[in-house]
Amino acid sequence: MTSRGFLHRTLYALAGLVAIGICAAAVALLWIDRRLTWESAYTAGHNLTGVLAADISRTLHLYGLSLQGVVERLREPGIELVKGEALRRFLFDRSSSAEYLGAIGVLDENGNLRYASMDIGPSDRNFSGWDYFQVHRDADDVGLYVSRPYRSPLRGGDESIAISRRLSHPDGSFAGVVVGSLRLAYFRDRFATLSIGERDAITVFRNDGVVLVRNPYSLSDMGREFEFPQDFQQFLVGRESAFVGSLSPDGVKRLHTFVRIDDTPLVINVALAVDDILEPWVRRAALVVPVTLALFLSVMAQIVLFRREMRLRRAFEAQLEMQAKTDGLTAIPNRRTFDETLAREWQSARRDGYPLSLLFLDADQFKRYNDRYGHQEGDELLKAMAATFKKNARRPRDLAARYGGEEFVVLLPNTSRQRAIGIAETIRRAILELGFPHQDNDGGVVTVSIGVATAVPKAGEEPSALVEAADAAVYQAKKSGRNRVVAL
Repeated sequence: MTSRGFLHRTLYALAGLVAIGICAAAVALLWIDRRLTWESAYTAGHNLTGVLAADISRTLHLYGLSLQGVVERLREPGIELVKGEALRRFLFDRSSSAEYLGAIGVLDENGNLRYASMDIGPSDRNFSGWDYFQVHRDADDVGLYVSRPYRSPLRGGDESIAISRRLSHPDGSFAGVVVGSLRLAYFRDRFATLSIGERDAITVFRNDGVVLVRNPYSLSDMGREFEFPQDFQQFLVGRESAFVGSLSPDGVKRLHTFVRIDDTPLVINVALAVDDILEPWVRRAALVVPVTLALFLSVMAQIVLFRREMRLRRAFEAQLEMQAKTDGLTAIPNRRTFDETLAREWQSARRDGYPLSLLFLDADQFKRYNDRYGHQEGDELLKAMAATFKKNARRPRDLAARYGGEEFVVLLPNTSRQRAIGIAETIRRAILELGFPHQDNDGGVVTVSIGVATAVPKAGEEPSALVEAADAAVYQAKKSGRNRVVAL
């Protein structure tokens, strides 16, 4: 029974581990899948920003070279002697032939237009109020400067940015600015060739947070300034980075990947909507979670059903065992239980050296009782006698059992001969006081004869000797007139 219980507990533990393992494996797989999904999105965003940054950097580099070429030609000796169209061709060559590049102009230290790559109107125009002029005037180390976006008055309000470089006198003092305009259509057309989600966004902005252009396009985004979170401020210290958050007015949470465009004050941001990134993973999780839960519940249900089945089986086996040890009529232990208990108590008494007493009880004239009153009444009498015997076997190790027919035994461990005789007399009187009528018995009522035997078991002696002695004693009681106790 102990080994079976251990086996059952082991099976329960294994089944529980299987159920937990199923859930742990599902959680681990979902976590790995989510991480891979996230890493894939980060890689895609990083690659896209890298490609765009390289393309924009190359374009701005070419435009910057065009401006640098103008700066260098202005330093040529005798440049002041060249006039008119020849001067324009010499200074600007084919610098303004690029698709998205507008006019290139040269401003003096006061912001007045000195030269232009094309006719841009009155020559007395002054640009000293523009940000690119003021930046170069106030600092000599700006390099290539990209202005805030503006609507070009020369191209019907076309959205543009100015790209400019500083001009300096031989002594390093401010001599003016070379400036060219770049249409923002360049960025929008470049972004239009990319395949991104509806809620994804691409933004080009200056490192001070001024937005140049954003896809999807919105007029309100032009010139807007970002409020940088701490993660992005850390990015400005490095070269590239990413963080999850919201930088746009729509409040959509996105994975933002940033790359600084080489040799420019520009930053490009590819922002992928977090919900869109995780949507495929959510769909997979929506399939995995119910299946895993179903498997878990299935295993747990099997454990519960198995345990219930084992409880019912143990209860049934216990019932069978009880029935095997109990007399079906009187509901007290039967002959088999008595034999097992006697053998056990005999060994204990021999080991510890205490007396073991046995009462052998026999209902007087029971056959005649059955013949006169019927077997049903005889059965009721046996039940009442058994209850009386059990009532007087009071100690936990005392045993009252049916030996067979109308014969009963009461086993009394660690009980002396005199104590056993006293218990036997108590039982005899109790049966007499039941007052069951028995016209064929002396006194007209049911009585019982009891034989008492006591022994202190010794090595080599068998417990059957105690039974034989008690049986002989009850035989002597019946021979002496019945309704009495005889001890041998």
